[in-house]
Amino acid sequence: MRITLFVLVLFLLLSGCNQQSTKQSGNQQSGKQSTQQSGKQTNQQPQQSKAQTAGTDAKCEQTPVRNFQAEKHVQALAKQVAGIDRAVAVQIDNELDVGIEMSNLNRFKFKSIHKEVAEKLKAAYPNTKIHVTSDKKLISELEKLNRTPWSTKHDEACKQKKQIKKIEKDMKG
Repeated sequence: MRITLFVLVLFLLLSGCNQQSTKQSGNQQSGKQSTQQSGKQTNQQPQQSKAQTAGTDAKCEQTPVRNFQAEKHVQALAKQVAGIDRAVAVQIDNELDVGIEMSNLNRFKFKSIHKEVAEKLKAAYPNTKIHVTSDKKLISELEKLNRTPWSTKHDEACKQKKQIKKIEKDMKG
């Protein structure tokens, strides 16, 4: 009884998979034929759209500007808060990203320390969007960006700004 049931289940499993794979391969072959018939027109359209999006990025119309003096000031302000061992800051245009590192004992006061840093920075820079994190991975990424020289070329500066935007997205979780 068990053997016949096993053979029946095995047969159904194999026959079900074979029917789906033949349907998929048939769809793929018909898709290849349609792209071959349309020729070079389909190949040109994606390349043009990629070139258009790279040249006209909505978030990076102007060359981003980095403020090194503000970064140094922010690091000093953050270190003034009791419990913070190290601070890293990167400011591009009107967005400020700050990474704070604290010892394990101070992690118990995490919310109050985080809040105090955010309040100090908002008081010092009221027209700036401020993002504060204590995630070690994000702090190391901020530190790498902090160390790299800022490019005056538009494309490279936009790439660096995109890296910051990715870090900000990760901060929001």
